[in-house]
Formats: sequence, structure tokens, C-alpha cells
Amino acid sequence: MDRKFFVTTPIYYVNDRPHIGHLYTTSIADIIARAKRKQGYDVLFSTGTDEHAVKIKRVADEKGIPVKDYVDNLSDFWKKTFKDFNISFDTFIRTSEERHKKVVTHFFKTLLDKGDIYKGIYEGWYCIYDETFFSEDELLPGNLCPVCKRPVEKVKEENYFFALSKYEDKLLDYYLSHPDFVEPKSRYNEMLSLIKSGLKDVSISRKGIGWGIPVPGDPNAVIYVWFDALINYVTVSGYLQNEEKFNKYWPADLHLIGKDITRFHSVIWPAMLMGMGLPLPKKIFAHGFWLAEGEKMSKSKGNFIKPNEVIEWFMKKTNIDRKLAIDVFRYYILRDMTFGEDGNFSYSSFITRYNTELANDLGNLLNRTTNLAVKFFDGSLGEGYDRGYYVIFEKAFDEIISLYNDLKLSEVPVKINALANTLNKYLDSKAPWRL
Repeated sequence: MDRKFFVTTPIYYVNDRPHIGHLYTTSIADIIARAKRKQGYDVLFSTGTDEHAVKIKRVADEKGIPVKDYVDNLSDFWKKTFKDFNISFDTFIRTSEERHKKVVTHFFKTLLDKGDIYKGIYEGWYCIYDETFFSEDELLPGNLCPVCKRPVEKVKEENYFFALSKYEDKLLDYYLSHPDFVEPKSRYNEMLSLIKSGLKDVSISRKGIGWGIPVPGDPNAVIYVWFDALINYVTVSGYLQNEEKFNKYWPADLHLIGKDITRFHSVIWPAMLMGMGLPLPKKIFAHGFWLAEGEKMSKSKGNFIKPNEVIEWFMKKTNIDRKLAIDVFRYYILRDMTFGEDGNFSYSSFITRYNTELANDLGNLLNRTTNLAVKFFDGSLGEGYDRGYYVIFEKAFDEIISLYNDLKLSEVPVKINALANTLNKYLDSKAPWRL
């Protein structure tokens, strides 16, 4: 098998349990991975948990639980949830693993030795919820985080910095010569504008946290969670562990992320790779957010949609089993959100999609065709067929594969449903049950 495809999700903070946004990203990556496997690709599909955040340490402390026990329990829960939702990941990485610590330490030392990392004083604002440093002019009125709208903390500490500004010109050249590097186009334009506006060096360490990967030679400092987390992509592909595997799978073919972490993946991560002399990922796709009945999900509103609760609600509503309910969930999130844009999760839309498109259109088609096959052909298919319709479906299959490959994912169920309607109309016109 010569063709390979390496698709990644972000690794997820274990400060809480998965919500629909996490399952959306991971399910979409799974759908892409399955489509590629069907085409004969040797697929590597990675996901995992990000465990070295300050807020994780704080939550564990508040609960009175040793932080390692806390992340062990939650990481296991995330992994189990993904398996329950039929996610066919090939590798599940945890940033607390030794293999990852080794790679992160190597990155840090290499960039430090070549002058891309240096020591300095950071004075500014820090959001513990988004694990992000901000300058004063980036804040919202009232010293609020521009991402999560929560209050930020004023910090002043001696930190290590990554010389992002050094790679400004290289990044700009790369963007201009690779116009499909970031999708959708609106995100590409945002990142291009950001680079053109000038890049500042970024702090990549924290002092006195007591949780994280230690800075080499400086035991009082730990490596900043985002610097650590981004490196997971080369860790899972075999970097420093399995040269043959790394050479086969890297660079990643697709980093699938939410739009809120585009800057880290599309600016900082490529610059880190340039500093290491490693190839950049082929494509970064930053999808939109799920809204809850028209509103952005937030803990303060208490409107986070929990996937397991959706499945249980749907099972009670329809009396179908869990495995089928999960398939319907996957269909719905693919169908009801234009890939790359925000989408509105609606229980009424969920049940309508199931009733009209799956139970009625596809289900009715399956029921009619199998019943006819049993009635007239003893349950086996005859050799005769309508050549005209065969050509239609053969062409449609190629079109569906192209939709997957072009990441026009929300168009796939539309195409399949149109085919079901075409075949239902064909059966109505022939009315074989009248024979």
C-alpha cells in the first residue's frame, strides 16, 4: 500500500468531559479516515488528551485530587467516550507520556541552541481558561479575554520566549505560495492578515506551576502548554522513536481543528517546524462552532450539549438501540452543519433529519428493495439491471469520493439522499409489486 494519509484532531484539555464540539471534530476526522481507508490509503488517525494546563492543576487542587490521578481518570473517560462513539482512531496520545516528553524536550533544546528560544521578562495578561498570553491592546474592555470573555490575570515573570518574529517573512512567503494551506478561505485570510500585521515573540514557559514538562536545565520552569501540545503531532508519527514510521507519515496531510485555535496551528506551529527544519503539514482546516439552539455554548449558561445525553434522549424518543443512535448522531452532525461554518444544534432538527431522510427516504428504500428481492428472487439479486441507472450511481459514487477528498463533507449526505429519492421514484414508476 503506497498511498498514506495522516489526519489529526487537536488533543483535548482534560479539565472537563467531552461536549458536542469535541465529538464533532473527532467524528469528522473519523469520517475522513474511513473514507480514505475505503480508497486504499494507509491511514494514521490520531487524537488524544492535553494534560499540562494550569487550569487542570487548579481544578485537581480544588477537588483535592492528585493531578496525575485526575488526568488519568479523565483521559480514560475521553478515550472510552470516543470508542463508544465508534471513533476508529489508530493512536491516542497523552501529553503526560514519556515518549512525548522526550520529543518536547528535544524540540526545546534544539531551538534554544540555535537561538530561536531565549530568556526574557514577560509582563502582561494571561487567560488561564484559554492558556493564552495577551497584550493590553488585545483585551476586551474591562480586561476581559478576547476569546472566552473571562477576566484575565496580570503576570510578570521571567520566561522563555520563542522568536516567532524571526519567521515572519518565511511564513508570509509560505502562505503566498500555498493558498490552500489553511481552509476555509476566510481563516486563511485572517491568518495572512495577522502575519502581515507583524508577529511578536511568544512566551513558552511558566514559573512555579509544578505541573508540566520541565524546561531543560531550569527545574523551576515548565514548558508552556501550547508549545508542548502542538508537538504531539510529530510524536504520534514516530519522531525520535521510529524513523521509518516518521518518514512515511510526516508531514500530516490534514490537521483538523476548531476555529478558536487557528493561530496556534497556522502561525506558531509552522514557525516551530521551520525552526526544526521539518516539513509543514499539508493542510489545516479550522471548522466552525456548534451553537445550542442559536446560542454559543458556555458553562455560565449551562447549555453545553453532552453527546451521551443526546444519544439517551434519542433512544427514548425512537426506541432504537445505542449503536444505531450513534450512527444517526454522526449523520446529523455531518448533515446539519456546513463544514467550516458555525452550526445550530437543534433537537427538533435532529429528529426531523432522522424521520424524513433516514427512516423515510433511505429506510423506505432499503425496506422496499429487500422485500422485493425476497419476494421475486429468493433473497438473491438477479444478473439483469437497468444500465442507465447503473451509470447514474457509478458516476454518483465517484462524485461522493470527490466530495470527501475536497472536504465538502456536508454535501455528502445531501448527495446520498438525492440518490435515494431518485431510486424511490424509479421504483414508483416501475411498480414491481404489481407483478
